[in-house]
Formats: sequence, structure tokens, C-alpha cells
Amino acid sequence: MKKISKKPPFRFSHFSMGTTFEVIIAGSDEIYAGQASQAVFAEIDRIDNLFNRFNPSSEVGQLNLLKAGKKLKIGIELFECLKTAARVQKETGGAFNINVASLVQYKRKGIEFPVELSLLPAGFMAKILDRLPGQKTHGVEFDLGGIGKGYALEKAQVICSDWGIKRVLLHGGTSTALAVGDASSGNEGNTGWPVGIGGDWDCPKAPARFFLKNRALSGSGIEVKGEHIIDPKTWQPAKGHKAVWVSHTSAAWADALSTAFMVMTTEQVEEYCSRNPAVWAMVVKDAGKWKIYNRKAVNGEW
Repeated sequence: MKKISKKPPFRFSHFSMGTTFEVIIAGSDEIYAGQASQAVFAEIDRIDNLFNRFNPSSEVGQLNLLKAGKKLKIGIELFECLKTAARVQKETGGAFNINVASLVQYKRKGIEFPVELSLLPAGFMAKILDRLPGQKTHGVEFDLGGIGKGYALEKAQVICSDWGIKRVLLHGGTSTALAVGDASSGNEGNTGWPVGIGGDWDCPKAPARFFLKNRALSGSGIEVKGEHIIDPKTWQPAKGHKAVWVSHTSAAWADALSTAFMVMTTEQVEEYCSRNPAVWAMVVKDAGKWKIYNRKAVNGEW
């Protein structure tokens, strides 16, 4: 079995998207790893410039200024992210909704995605729908905070691949991580990157860390920001769970699903995971009350 170098990985950090991103690279010399990390951070900044809703000149900022019935030509990045958001919204029955701020403002249950996305010969197009079923549309207030970091990590991984980096751990604000290959020690195929989890909830028998390889892990909860996740159906802060962790091969999906699962009941999470065996999830309801779906805990580790 091929041995992996025990040389410590190199770690680099950068502030973007309102949080600190880190790139941890194994199997490379320090100078090359540093150069690759700068290319990664440049890509994350580029995505931030497209998705920043507080910047009226960003693509999301421009989209949020559109009136009903108007169109906007967008780039492939926003197109891909919106398509994923729409799909997660549909699969979770509206538990994930990047337009929740608009729903709260106008007191309407916009379960259907309020933007029509299309691929034209000249590029990608987004159109604000004139109206939702039986309701008038007042525009959108898209917030990609629940999916954007995950999408940025996926684009960052592409940069790593372009640089020939095959063993890397990327994370955005420690809430979403994407692991490629193995860490810097152990036997190839037996270990991935160890990613610790935790919180103020008292679950001593719950897994303390996950070993990730070619997968993403994302967490949502109330410990850091309080009850900040809004239930799109009630317009009130999500209740019922203290924390949720979701693993998926896609960082964007893991990011979005961890938000959605905070809104969904444990029964709904279990039903979703039963239909999607590639999704691993851990839900913490309260002290000592937690459950894992689609992955057995072994010695406190995944």
C-alpha cells in the first residue's frame, strides 16, 4: 500500500465573503503551495464579487434590483449556483430558500423558485417571474449566504486541480469544509482529512470528528449566531434543532442542506436521507439527543 508523506501540510488563510477561508495543502513544497493558495483566494474573491448582495454592482445585487418581468444576463457561476439553490429548494419542500428575506417582507409563501433561468446562444439569463401562483411578485431579495461559501469551495478545488494539488482541505469560516485526497499521514485509502465538530450541546457519545476524503462537510446551528435561520414557511426563526452537520460530495449541496435540515423535522430529515443514501447527516436536538443518518459512528469517528 502506498505510503503518504508525514511532512506537515502547509496552511494559508484569507478573509473573504465575510469570513476566513483556509487552504491546507499536503504533498507539496511550501513555495508552490503558497502560490497555489493565492490563486485559490483570488478565485474566492472573484466569486464574492459576483455573489455579494450588499454590492449593487454585483450580479446578485443587480438581480435583486430587478422588477417583476425583467431579465438580466448573468455569468455561469451565478447560473450554476441558482440552479442548485432551486433544486435544493424543491427537494426539501421549500425548507431551503435563498429568497426568504422577500418572503418575510411581503408575507407570502413563495415555495416555487421566483426566477426563471435559461441558457441562450448569447449566454445565461435570469428573469424575475411576473407572478407566483395566485400571488403578485414584488421582485427578489436573494441571499446566497447558505450556499455561496460551499459553491466557492468547489470553484477553489478546481483551481487546486489546475495546479496539480491532489491533497487539500479547504474551508470557509469552519462552517463548510471540502476535502480532497488524504491528509499528510497514514496509508492511502484508509484515512482522509480529520475534521472536528463540536458545540455547547452536551452529547458525549456523539462523533467528535469526521474523516473526509473527496467529500464536503457543512454545519449549521444556533451557538454562534443564535436563531438566525428563518423558516420560509412560518417566517420565524427555525426551531427544534441545536445543530446539524451534513456531508455530501458537493460542498454547495452540503452547505444548503445543513441550512434546510435546521428547518426540517427529524422525520423529514430521515425521509430525505432515506431517499438520498449519499447524504450523511447528524442532527443534534438537545443535550444528549442526537442522531446520525446514512453513516454509522465507529469509535466516535466517521
